[in-house]
Amino acid sequence: MTICNRKSEDIIIESYYSADSLPEAWDLLLPAGHFLKKQSILLSEQSQLPDVSFVYCLVYKDGQPQAAAYFQLLNVKAQHLNPEVLKRWQYAAWRVFVNIARPKLLVAGHLFRHDVCSYYCKTEVASFDTYRLYRAAIDKTLKDNCASAVLIKDMRADLATYFQHYAPHYMMLRNDISMELSLPVEWQKMADYEKALKHKYAQRYRKIRNAMHAVTVKELSPGEVAQNKDRIYTLYKEVCERQPARIGLLSPEFIPILCKHHPELKVWGMYEDEKMVGFLSAWVKTEVFDMFYIGFDYHRNNALQLYFNILFLTIELAIVSGKSKLVLGRTALDAKARLGAKPRYLDTFVYIRNRFIRNAIQQFQNNTAQQEGAWEQRHPLK
Repeated sequence: MTICNRKSEDIIIESYYSADSLPEAWDLLLPAGHFLKKQSILLSEQSQLPDVSFVYCLVYKDGQPQAAAYFQLLNVKAQHLNPEVLKRWQYAAWRVFVNIARPKLLVAGHLFRHDVCSYYCKTEVASFDTYRLYRAAIDKTLKDNCASAVLIKDMRADLATYFQHYAPHYMMLRNDISMELSLPVEWQKMADYEKALKHKYAQRYRKIRNAMHAVTVKELSPGEVAQNKDRIYTLYKEVCERQPARIGLLSPEFIPILCKHHPELKVWGMYEDEKMVGFLSAWVKTEVFDMFYIGFDYHRNNALQLYFNILFLTIELAIVSGKSKLVLGRTALDAKARLGAKPRYLDTFVYIRNRFIRNAIQQFQNNTAQQEGAWEQRHPLK
């Protein structure tokens, strides 16, 4: 059902709050296989993500549908920010603020995926008009939902140029980085990666891998992922709750639902004495092994070196599957630089209305930069 129309010059935007209410024109606009197809975006709704709702905008120009935009609306809670990021009084003030103001974050993109495109515009539309239609959809959705801020995540590079030049109130997040590792064709097995490491890094690699002698690794079928969803979710939360910021949380159903409908999403369990102590997931694509969510038991992490063994296992799986690139994601830059990964700088923009939230986010960015700066000095490969 159409919720709201508004005309701005020659642009009309129709907004919807559920995928089931989208008109036939939505799917007809999109090319085959696009993430925004109704059948695909329904999966996120079915996952029952906590504190997240959805907005879909169909953008018309001159009476014809020209663009489709997907948004997530996050109800910000105190739990989304780690108390260790701020001083005690700052976190207390943060809790009071979110409980009273109940701020909302509008996400132009997908909070929990970076491999999907949340905006589509007809290819024949001029590049500046493509930007203009997107801005119109963002501005309308921001205003209609009284959001405190908007995060434009994983933006197309061609659109980023226009945001830099025509939207000065949007701040580009300079430290939004994805760590990636190129896999040379001569790496046919894990021993080849080990040989490519400098001496001290190779010694460290062998010590960490030896800690896993009592752990077995098993690829899980979609049915087994569903059967173990509670344990997988518990392990995910152990990692998530130690992050500086938790901009949204998964639900126990999120990974199982994706696995059921996407054969390219694989999950591996790590077992000690038949108990799952860790897991990793990845999108296994034609040329790219794209690490997704992981989780592990922190009580066993020191003894088994679970985190770094998950990273090394990811490299091994990518090599064995014959991929040319491994995507390791945005977090723990220093740890991933120790593996040989290099940064890819992402085009992410944020506009924050409220000064308190803006300062809190700025503080978080500063703290993250201070903690992660050493990664630039890591050069483990010969």
